[in-house]
Amino acid sequence: MEPYPNNVTERVNPRIGTRFWIFPQPPFIPGYEEPDRVWLSILPDEIRDGPSDQWVYVVDPLIEKQPYGPDDLPPFEGERRPAARSGPDRNFDNMDPKSRAYLGVHVYACVHFVLDIWHSYLGHRIRWFFDPAFRRLEIIPLVDWDNAHAGYGYLELGASDVGGVLRPYALNFDTIAHEVGHFISLSELGIPMITSREADFFPFSEAFSDCVSLISLLHFDSAVDRLLRRTQGNLLLSNELNRFAETSPETQIRLATNFRRMSETTREPHDRSLPFLGAIFDSIVEIYHRQLVRDGFADRRLLNVDLRDLTMSEFDEFRSLTERSFRVRPLYFKLALETARDQVGSALAASLRTLDPNTMTLEQAARAVIQAASRGGADALEANFVWREIIGPR
Repeated sequence: MEPYPNNVTERVNPRIGTRFWIFPQPPFIPGYEEPDRVWLSILPDEIRDGPSDQWVYVVDPLIEKQPYGPDDLPPFEGERRPAARSGPDRNFDNMDPKSRAYLGVHVYACVHFVLDIWHSYLGHRIRWFFDPAFRRLEIIPLVDWDNAHAGYGYLELGASDVGGVLRPYALNFDTIAHEVGHFISLSELGIPMITSREADFFPFSEAFSDCVSLISLLHFDSAVDRLLRRTQGNLLLSNELNRFAETSPETQIRLATNFRRMSETTREPHDRSLPFLGAIFDSIVEIYHRQLVRDGFADRRLLNVDLRDLTMSEFDEFRSLTERSFRVRPLYFKLALETARDQVGSALAASLRTLDPNTMTLEQAARAVIQAASRGGADALEANFVWREIIGPR
């Protein structure tokens, strides 16, 4: 018996796409115990057992495989577990999400889900940066490692150990989307020839990948609905939107709602990426607020104050006003958030057209995003990049 029965009874139209289960957040997070059914643009005729297609394939080694390294690259040639197969209707939403085979299917679905989103923002399909050597991306859903990484032709995921319980990163959408973000930036910008880890390409790559994860999460209707219900429309509260690479409900590796400025960071790429990521998150929230104010669902004073400077009583007042409006018109809050999501996502994608990975600076990247944004979005982005000290004021 299927734990998540397939209630789709109509005749399958192979031109619509293919159905999969995806967990928008890891299943140990309350409210996300069950996956969402999603349609991917890839057609059933294009998918073989594995799953496998002309761009991506899954391999699940029979051994406890060690991660790939500089001298060890795909393809994996050892013994492997049986390839996952679609159901009788040629979709993959018939699988038990607790099964081993589902790990590979979940990663495969997440990779295609993220690519579908960012192909739309880019306006074209990316060509893998490793295409000269490997035509397809190899996915290894479980390796003997407490980490995950994307490399030249591969995506490998280990598992975290939390209190003796192994939690596979293959079920962590944020982690997978982050690694796909690296593939997107490298495929669009090219591989940098620089060797210094202090070059701005590296913090930009980390920030961009976190933004890919952040914005991709907002394409799950269920995640947006939960997010807005839990916060009552107030995105300044700690919530799913600003959590990355969860290992437990309490432990967070990255926070988008940070208050870091460039003068406060080290040269370590992840640390140096935080102001850029924070500026993007702040801009999504600001554009969201502008939409709500324009439609009469939020206090106009939201646009005239620096939310970082609010006292607790002022913050509570804004929150109370937002909650009252949200209870009456929740759909408008969802539409406002989707508008902010797409304005910033489109600008980020378009910025890649003008950047050189070998010479780029974070200031150049910020200005490229601003230049690509719509007028209202550009103003918000510019103000937030200035506050983060990534660009100077006019």
